[in-house]
Amino acid sequence: MTIRLFSQLSDSVRKPEFWAYSSWLDIVTRYRRTRLGLLWLLAPVTMFMAITGPLYARIFGRELSYYLVHLGMGYAIWRLMVMVLNDTVVTLRGNKSFILDGNTRLTDYTLKAIAKSLVYFSFSMIGMLAVLVWSPAVPAPAILTLFVTIPLVLLNLFWLGYSLSILGARYPDINEVLNTILMLGFLFTPIIWEGDRFPVDSWGGIVVRINPAYHLLGLVREPLFGRMPPTYTLAYVGVLTLSGWLMAISLCRRFSRYVPIWI
Repeated sequence: MTIRLFSQLSDSVRKPEFWAYSSWLDIVTRYRRTRLGLLWLLAPVTMFMAITGPLYARIFGRELSYYLVHLGMGYAIWRLMVMVLNDTVVTLRGNKSFILDGNTRLTDYTLKAIAKSLVYFSFSMIGMLAVLVWSPAVPAPAILTLFVTIPLVLLNLFWLGYSLSILGARYPDINEVLNTILMLGFLFTPIIWEGDRFPVDSWGGIVVRINPAYHLLGLVREPLFGRMPPTYTLAYVGVLTLSGWLMAISLCRRFSRYVPIWI
């Protein structure tokens, strides 16, 4: 019988015991012997903003109150994406024993990777929210847009993570390819620098705007400054979401049954 993606996902959401508990357990066991414990989850984004923010704000000639929001949200979202992709590409091989024991609901493993990354992201947002409240560049009501834009990012991360998990089960080398792409992607994504420095009709502007991360970051950051994302960003994200889910559905239908053999 054909395995369908939405059927699996529905079952996973109704029965979150495996992926929700195991993702939290992974985090707790990692930090339980450290002196600061889960407080370490606050460190990466906060330290990145505190050390890099004043330096690059001065280099680019930007107000610190504006630039810290640009840098902090950009890095937090990028880190969320990288963690999800790195985890999902190896998650099926990493959970080989569960799959061979009969738990072939593959959406569980994608949700586990996303839930784990989302915990890290949520802790990093504690420091980020303090910056958003402090910054005069961010209207207070604009902070509420995160409740719309972050789920849209997660919606795209699910189809991408699920697709990578199946491809990673079949082709282990994809993990190394992905690591290389992500290292280069950091340089071509407007996290430290700003995308509007490259005009839309220039070669640099075209290269920058091909990058999906450029549009996902813009989708989150622009509303925080009280601006609507550009029309081409909304169209890009819409097409990306629709085509991505169609690809994930196709991969699920054609190849998910072979995963226990591949791993």
